[in-house]
Amino acid sequence: MPAPMVADEIRKACRIHARLLDSFIELTQKELNQLQPGFTEESLRESLEKMRAARKSYGELAGVVAVPTAA
Repeated sequence: MPAPMVADEIRKACRIHARLLDSFIELTQKELNQLQPGFTEESLRESLEKMRAARKSYGELAGVVAVPTAA
């Protein structure tokens, strides 16, 4: 199946969103690594899952490879 046509402006916006999400995912993961198990840790893990899903979507539209999921 051929890839859908995506306007350059949309592709550019997706690359920016993906790059910002990469940074925020990294920052959140560093914060998470310092937490003990509990509500805050669980909340950040859920946020990371959502950000990684969004990152994957933006990456696919922009033609950018998604960041590997860290455990």
